[in-house]
Amino acid sequence: MEIMTSPYKNAVDSPSRQLLYELSRLGISNQENFYARLDRESKEREAVHRDALAAAAAQHDRIRSNAEYEREKVEQQLEAEQRKREEEERERKELARIRQEKADREIAEKRREIAEKRREIERVKAADLKAKQLAEAQKAEKIRRDAEAAETARKLKERQVAEARQKEEARQAEIRAKDSALVAQKKAKEQLDRPNPQASLGAQSARTSTRNPQREAEHQRYIEIHQNLKQLRKFMMAEAQKQPPFKQRMGDLRREIKKCVGQLIEGKGVNKIPLSQLMAVFREAVQVPEPKVDIRMFLASRPRQADTQAPALLLYLLNILAKAVISQFIDEGGVSPKSADPVGIVASHIFSIVEFRWHGLSLIDILIAKMHVVCPVIWGIYGDESTTEGKLRIGWWREDKDTASPTWVSSQEHNQRMTGLGAGFAALAMRNYEKAKLDNPYPNIHYWKALVAIINVPPAEITQTHFVVLKAMIENYEPRFLEFYGDAALAVLRIALVDFPRRGQQQSVAAKALAGLADVLKRTKKLNL
Repeated sequence: MEIMTSPYKNAVDSPSRQLLYELSRLGISNQENFYARLDRESKEREAVHRDALAAAAAQHDRIRSNAEYEREKVEQQLEAEQRKREEEERERKELARIRQEKADREIAEKRREIAEKRREIERVKAADLKAKQLAEAQKAEKIRRDAEAAETARKLKERQVAEARQKEEARQAEIRAKDSALVAQKKAKEQLDRPNPQASLGAQSARTSTRNPQREAEHQRYIEIHQNLKQLRKFMMAEAQKQPPFKQRMGDLRREIKKCVGQLIEGKGVNKIPLSQLMAVFREAVQVPEPKVDIRMFLASRPRQADTQAPALLLYLLNILAKAVISQFIDEGGVSPKSADPVGIVASHIFSIVEFRWHGLSLIDILIAKMHVVCPVIWGIYGDESTTEGKLRIGWWREDKDTASPTWVSSQEHNQRMTGLGAGFAALAMRNYEKAKLDNPYPNIHYWKALVAIINVPPAEITQTHFVVLKAMIENYEPRFLEFYGDAALAVLRIALVDFPRRGQQQSVAAKALAGLADVLKRTKKLNL
């Protein structure tokens, strides 16, 4: 620090100056002491602060050292634990690998044993099957020869019985229906100059037999086919029991058919997927040639081919298709007759495919046989609706077939069933294959014959069922009928919708509904009958 000096420091010539000098010296001394004390205190504080900082640094170093020591200790513990876990994991994986390899070796060994046993079983089965097939072939040949002899004898006997029955029924019919015959003959005479189909109608109108022997024989043949189909089902079930994989696949195909038929709806192009799925099912069935059955059991007319064996699986699945189609006719067509049309289209297409035919013959007799069972009136069959026998003859459904006293479905449900089946038959028979490459499996002439058969039922035998079925067959299909047969179809419609409803013993609701269809056609289609 710089100390101030007085200009009178050395002045001694004046007492006042001397006093002033002394006073200044005294002030300077006090100031120097003050600053000296401040410097001393500052140094002492600095020393104290440095000691505190040094102590703090030392303490920090000790804490840091302890912390680093603890950190290193913890890290070492963690590393040790990590190494232990890794070692345990390696040991676990190694143990698992050893166990897996052992299990794989045991599985492979068992598979080899199973495969060897299976091959051995298959070798034994093949040998047994070959021997069985040889024995069955010999047995089948013997049965075939015996069956042919029995068939010849049976046909001869049936022909004799049929001729006798025909004579007796013709005699009885002439007595019971003399008046009806006169009317029918008059109509037949009036129709001689009409086109051939109308001439055929007139000839059939002149028949007076209450039960046409030829028609009854044809109907019974289809009933036999239906019974044979039941036996086919039992046969396939027995064959399936012998081969579980075949049983499983057969069940899958059966369910696929029912599912696809249930998906059929009205609309252009909307049924392509279910149709393609059905085609795939039957193509798979064609690839399974064994077992085989005699095709003659399922055809209405005797085939000319020497080979009468056909794949049983294909016939079985066609039978399943027929059942599904008829169920759809009843369930959907009974409520809305138009909904039967897509089902008929798909059914007709399946039975027309060359792959699903037998030597070029359509197997649609399988479906027609079932139609004969559920709706015989389509083919002119009749019976008394008030009796058990009559109900059975016209297809009135029984709810409890296994009981002695039958319980029949109600009249409303019966009429609904007949409506669906009538519309379904028309959907099946009224298909146009003129522009198609395939042959029609059920030509339109069957529709013509069915109409003629119904309208030629003797007046005393006409039932409400005939009116219901006839209306369902004509409604929605009269344009196509007219397209196929022209004026002849117009004449048939006039008889069916105008004359036939008047022939019944009583004017029922069904008869009036049938007659009312003529008014509907006149109002909506300008078709004056």
